[in-house]
Amino acid sequence: MISKMMRNFKLSLSILAVLLFTQGCATPHQSNKQRAAELRMEIGISHIQRNNLPLALKELLGALELDPKNSNVHNNLGIVYYLREKFDISVKYFLQAIALNPSFTEAKNNLARVYIVQKQYTKASNLLDEVLSDLTYTNAHSAYFNYGLLYFNQNKFDQAKLYFSKIIMDNLEDCNTQVYYARSLIETNSVKLAAEQLDKATQFCVLERIDDAHFYSAISYYRLGHKQKALARFEELVKIFPEGKYRQKSVEMIQLIQKEIR
Repeated sequence: MISKMMRNFKLSLSILAVLLFTQGCATPHQSNKQRAAELRMEIGISHIQRNNLPLALKELLGALELDPKNSNVHNNLGIVYYLREKFDISVKYFLQAIALNPSFTEAKNNLARVYIVQKQYTKASNLLDEVLSDLTYTNAHSAYFNYGLLYFNQNKFDQAKLYFSKIIMDNLEDCNTQVYYARSLIETNSVKLAAEQLDKATQFCVLERIDDAHFYSAISYYRLGHKQKALARFEELVKIFPEGKYRQKSVEMIQLIQKEIR
């Protein structure tokens, strides 16, 4: 499960920044301990990027001991515990990051994501409103994605589409957003449009080793009655993603469709 979350996390890091790493920069006014904390934090970040969460945690806890008032360290610890699915602990560190730096918009966005996972939607919505009201925040797409996810998880697919489309207008090759946008289209019976979106998304999602686009592309074709196209896409998924999260479901769908078209 962690590997799945890490994959989604990396995607958000590069495009959506659902949980961005916040790196610190040493300044001449920092003490030796503060500079050492910054160094250990940056090492911890590099371990997160390599999906080595135990070493990341070790370095970040070491950084925290050196500089307990460093909001960036708290934010990154929140990220590690999120990836380890220790959501209550993750919330604690994000809250502390915000307490130390009330204008820490990225930490608020990160905390909103955890609240979404915990189904605390009102808290998440309030935070995202704060995030989007910060006109200096340069990562609004991540908040749009979180808002889209908030509505998607509540089966409010029309609202979800609006937020996902805000990202797509600026970044057509955002795999995660394209998939959620298309899934929202499927849920609102715009299956043909979803199939068109996903057909394009499979071309760049495969580069990130993400099988979601292939799976929902096949599902959309199946829903449209294009069983041969659906079969071909499921078979493609099984071939390209031998360890994909949708592999087993795809195998089952292949068997079902083969029976139906005999």
